[in-house]
Amino acid sequence: MSRVGAKNLELSESQEEKPRIDTFGKVTGKTAYTEDLPDLHGMVYAAMLSSPHAHARIRSIDSSKARRIPGVLGVLDRDNLEGLNPVRALPRNLWKLPDDQPFMAIDKVRFEGEIVAAVAAEDLRTARSAVESIEVEYEILPPLFDAAKALDPQAPILHESKGTNLVLEDNLGWGDVEQGFKEADHIFEDAYTSPFMFHHPMEPIGVGIAQFANDEITIWTPTSSPFVNGQEVAKFFDLDPDQVRIRVPPIGGHFGSKAITNSMLAAIILSRRTGRPVKLVPTIGESFRMNARHAMVYKARVGVKKNGALTVLDVEILSDTGAYTTAAQIATHNMVVGSRGAYRIPHFRVRARCVYTNKVPAGHTRATGQVQSTWGVECTMDNVARKIGMDPFDFKRKNVLQRAELVADKTLPLDTDYFELIDKAIGAIDWDGRATPKSRADGAAARAPRLARGKGLSVSLRPGGGVTGGDRTYAMVTMDSQGMVKVQHNAPDPGQGTHNLFGIIVSKTLGIPQSQVQVGPADTIWKLPFSGVIAQQTTVQMGNAVKNACDNLKQDLIGVACQTKGGKPEEWQLVGGHLCLAEASFSFADVLQPMGEGGTVKSIGFYSPPLRKERSPYGGVSHWSPGAAAAEVEVDRETGEFRVLQFSVVVDAGRALHYRSAKSQMQGGAIMGVGHALFEEEIYEEGQLLNGDPFQYRLPLMRDIPQAFYALMVENGDGPGPFGSKGMSQTSIVTVAPAIANAIYDALDIRVQSLPITPEKILRALGKLD
Repeated sequence: MSRVGAKNLELSESQEEKPRIDTFGKVTGKTAYTEDLPDLHGMVYAAMLSSPHAHARIRSIDSSKARRIPGVLGVLDRDNLEGLNPVRALPRNLWKLPDDQPFMAIDKVRFEGEIVAAVAAEDLRTARSAVESIEVEYEILPPLFDAAKALDPQAPILHESKGTNLVLEDNLGWGDVEQGFKEADHIFEDAYTSPFMFHHPMEPIGVGIAQFANDEITIWTPTSSPFVNGQEVAKFFDLDPDQVRIRVPPIGGHFGSKAITNSMLAAIILSRRTGRPVKLVPTIGESFRMNARHAMVYKARVGVKKNGALTVLDVEILSDTGAYTTAAQIATHNMVVGSRGAYRIPHFRVRARCVYTNKVPAGHTRATGQVQSTWGVECTMDNVARKIGMDPFDFKRKNVLQRAELVADKTLPLDTDYFELIDKAIGAIDWDGRATPKSRADGAAARAPRLARGKGLSVSLRPGGGVTGGDRTYAMVTMDSQGMVKVQHNAPDPGQGTHNLFGIIVSKTLGIPQSQVQVGPADTIWKLPFSGVIAQQTTVQMGNAVKNACDNLKQDLIGVACQTKGGKPEEWQLVGGHLCLAEASFSFADVLQPMGEGGTVKSIGFYSPPLRKERSPYGGVSHWSPGAAAAEVEVDRETGEFRVLQFSVVVDAGRALHYRSAKSQMQGGAIMGVGHALFEEEIYEEGQLLNGDPFQYRLPLMRDIPQAFYALMVENGDGPGPFGSKGMSQTSIVTVAPAIANAIYDALDIRVQSLPITPEKILRALGKLD
């Protein structure tokens, strides 16, 4: 690998770096996930009855047989809610949309898998047996699975009270698109679609333990946002937030899927009724019906000058949120802000509509909304370049935003160099960015070899450091009399090494070995606000809060040193993990031990995203999170089968605080992107989700990953996070599908316009299948 990227990679990997603090437990199987936790005293088990229909009216529910089964302690359905409002409040509803999702079906079911009833029993087998005995009479209604038909006057209405299947509209733009088309020498139109897909974490979605006792709720569950979820649960049960405690064990995969589910709300109610803790362990099939990624249709009309300069981009987006709103507003808005890509566009307009269908309600998914819109815009721009006879490399260098350019009105300037990212991406696969030469003579196709090779490039841009703005993040650090430091917080570790990162920040800031740092689990008992491990904001927001707490702790330590050793604050210095007064040097323990065994110091730190006087559609951006990718493919013209021979992805990490963790995040994101690009989709037919189980839903295997697989980082130390770091954990996933699709176009001169890319679709594009 004689490439610039390879040299930088080797230098970075040679740095001394300790393994992650959670490595041993996970590789030996000793880590206890939620399902592994020991049973609480009096533990009972819950099971859910889910609708087998995608759209039906509930005529009646008869649970009398279930109630008579020995060992059954409680049954919950619409007929015995005891006055509880069944409609779940929407989390972080920026658009103030009305709540539309009951935690349990009331009048009708709107997707296959919607909860109709719940049972608590002495053991799981009894609970599931009781669920099967519940009799429900349905009136089957016509299902709606096609988002394009959702707004047809003849389409079935999912929410009759709304009178429409339109959930929301969103838009963004600047300039004058009509003027932009007048200025263009060429105008092109394109359309691309992304399907529903499943997060597929190894740990089931919705697993948890709920205990409701003495008007207080305690929940053990793998959620990404315990502090926010605690407030939601308190609101649902009309409690004070201090009456709800959420404890987060290690998480077995996340990708946006882990939150307080409707089934967990049912488990909490069953705990209140039975007076006993309730454990809920959904099956993988049930997990498939709890969350999904939004589907999207991206239609673009582009104007470009003869020299390749873009003049205008006009986009229409159709977003499919499934049966309920859930994350519709955030996902659709992310599609909107991501629809222009990383390009300098004088005249721009995007109009988006989001609709209901009878699919599983779609929530947050890794790089929410950005995966779909990047697929659309990057394939569109590659098409434009090739149709005007311009190499994709030259087209991107001409049109991508450059460092210090304003991304949009009221936002931060771009803080990265796309030329550097692109050069590293194409250099890693020994490519100069030029289109593969092809003969245009008559009969060339007939003489072409059966196997064709091509290379493709893609770039991406998304807001970094969180997109909410205004939320303060808090962390607390405590040092005991032995000099040991404990970090308390509300940032779970979904697997990317979050807690290891905090240990590194404490170690670097205080100058102590990481072995002297303990990072506690996320637990709302500490009352430390944090919006959650979402939108790759944790490094910047919680990382800075931890560092700020350590900086404050330094001042507290100096104050204690003045008490126990003398001197004035200005005479003390903290050097290399020691407190120094003139020629004397003291360990932290030396300073604290005279205070006795109870001698501890603690400090709270915080971080606030940048606030701007005028609201930006991009949210509270602390930095930008760009990426680039390049792929080489080999395609069989006769069968449509293809292989990804080489793939490289490059991101701007600012500074990788733990290189191997950061690289693993890039690799994992890219592999997930391969799944999205080549295999993953939820298939709905005949009123059902056909592949909602791990045996039918195809994920990438090791043989699907190219041997030449490069994950590279640019580290200029210019990020807003601790020590110049940036958020980058979601960056590598978004560029994979368009890079592969663009490489296939380079090989065959055909465009696959829907994901996943399959041999059948390639043959259809070649005209070999009807």
